[in-house]
Amino acid sequence: MVGEEFVIFCRTVVMFFIFLKFIFEMKKAVFMKKIFLFLLIVLIALPAFTQELKKMTIIGKPQKLQSGEMVARRDQNGNYCAAIQVVSDMDGFGYDSNDGRVGEILDNPGEDIVYLTAGERVLKVFRNGYEPLQIILSDHGIILKEREIWQIKIAGNEAADVLPVTFRFTPEDATLFIDGKEASVKLTQELGVGEHQVKLVRDGYQNIEKTITVNKNKVFFEWTMEDAPDAGLQITTTPAGATVYLDGVRLGESPVAAFYPPGIYPIKITREGFVPIENESLEVVLPQTRKSYTLEENVGYLTVKTREGATVYFNGEVITNPKKVKLSPQLVKVKVSMPKAADLEEQVVIKKDDDKTLEMSPDIQTGTIQIAVTPFDAAIELTGDAGEHFSSEGMKVFDGIPVGTYTMKISAEDYKTNEETVILKPNEKVNKSITLEKGSDFEMIFVKGGTFTMGCTSEQSDCNDDEKPAHKVTVSDFYIGKYEVSQKLWKEIMDDNPSDFSDCDSCPIENISWHDAQKFIRKLNQISGKTYRLPTESEWEYAARGASAGSATVYAGSNNIDEVAWYSNNSGSKTRPVGGKKANELGLYDMSGNVWEWCSDWYGSDYYKNSPQNNPKGPSSGEYRVLRGGSWNNSRNCCVVSRIFFNPDYGFYFFGFRLAQDF
Repeated sequence: MVGEEFVIFCRTVVMFFIFLKFIFEMKKAVFMKKIFLFLLIVLIALPAFTQELKKMTIIGKPQKLQSGEMVARRDQNGNYCAAIQVVSDMDGFGYDSNDGRVGEILDNPGEDIVYLTAGERVLKVFRNGYEPLQIILSDHGIILKEREIWQIKIAGNEAADVLPVTFRFTPEDATLFIDGKEASVKLTQELGVGEHQVKLVRDGYQNIEKTITVNKNKVFFEWTMEDAPDAGLQITTTPAGATVYLDGVRLGESPVAAFYPPGIYPIKITREGFVPIENESLEVVLPQTRKSYTLEENVGYLTVKTREGATVYFNGEVITNPKKVKLSPQLVKVKVSMPKAADLEEQVVIKKDDDKTLEMSPDIQTGTIQIAVTPFDAAIELTGDAGEHFSSEGMKVFDGIPVGTYTMKISAEDYKTNEETVILKPNEKVNKSITLEKGSDFEMIFVKGGTFTMGCTSEQSDCNDDEKPAHKVTVSDFYIGKYEVSQKLWKEIMDDNPSDFSDCDSCPIENISWHDAQKFIRKLNQISGKTYRLPTESEWEYAARGASAGSATVYAGSNNIDEVAWYSNNSGSKTRPVGGKKANELGLYDMSGNVWEWCSDWYGSDYYKNSPQNNPKGPSSGEYRVLRGGSWNNSRNCCVVSRIFFNPDYGFYFFGFRLAQDF
């Protein structure tokens, strides 16, 4: 190692030998003569002893070499080394580091390659006659990694290798960077001879970036910064619609386009349900800056596992599908309600990224109904007083079903349908054996004529204009079908089945036009010798309201739609077997929901304003026919006053009908 300590050691040795020689010579010569010679020698040697050590300096900014060559040498732990290439017009360097060198130095003319451990932070450089140079690598932007090579240029300070360099610039408060480091003293800097990277920065001005060359003739540099025009700024977010703030100024909702002065500004982006982006900066640069941000959802998930038929509430709101419900962080009050069981309630805190599951199954009293049928493949349907529905094809044991009153319906092709009421008590087993009679069945209900108020009565709300005004109507006695015409009955008469949901004989026929219904009626009348027809619109509403036995309810037989109708929230997006819900006061089923029912009338939007009172039959002509009652795919239209119209040539998978007959 050649360093400052070695130089001092050599000087000390020289002085020691001179002193010995002086003692020896004292014995041979005259004292004064030797004193003179000693002083002469000391005077000659003194300048060398007192000479000030020169300094080495780094020239320019270190560079990572991009030659593609990689370091293959490994350290004592078997890891690949990093390397420093030292370039200089001097030679005779020595090197050391905190972890020590790895192996020998590659000494080439004008350059040395020093191998160091990856992660080394310090390189020490020594040369005779110079102060040691300790290089803190990170201060010069050097981060050593395995198999990488960095180049450092070193020069001494003799012959003005380091010169005072003066900078002058406007505006004076701009920030000066030299070789990537902010200059603490702005006007005069001690810089090595050679190239340096200089940068001037100030908000509102265009940056200046220059490569300067320092030598004896170039030690003064001056610049004037130009005003910066506003830069184009475009900010997008995923998802869009987030509010963007730049330097505390609200720019608007994303996507945002604006002009803004160049500079570095704090940015904040917020959107409900997402984690805000803040504590970040955005650099606006000329001529245009585009930046995209992705927001992270601020949500957790909650699943409630419960019994079929139970209703789940989150904070008082009905949740139709309580599986992995997405929620913002909050306290959730969960309630599970089920007919014939006590409510269950629980509270749970949902935080970001939570995925929680609650098991909440109300305890209900149960029993068993076992049913044997003939024919053996007859369809069995059980409909409970709380909306329960169970079905089977052939004999079945319905075990562990809720207690209550059930309507049991047994049906089969070419047989009359059997329907009766079954009461199930706690822990009871009810046995039923049903044999169906041969034949077809469709039951007509007698309706005693009378006067009623048709249209938008007081118990109804949100009526359409064509349902107004409410007006008095008198109808004569008539018969109307207990059920909507089923697919089974249609097939017996027409020998086909146009229904979309054609795998259910006891479901209503659908996907038929008004004219299709008329063809069915004509053929049925030929076979039966009777005169069936479609009900008039006034007959239909009078029957739906329960005639003289009815009360003022929104739906046919109840103000609770779930009791009397198959609609969008309970149908499972399809038709359901007729008679599966509660009947109205006349014993009519599905007057609300399941399928829309064609009436005989032409449609008139203002017909209610001039309708005759006695047995109105609608306008004498028109383009569309009337349908009543709503269907499985809606809810509001299931009320008894709702009316729609459609081209009589077309059918849909929610259009059906029921029969009527003169008294």
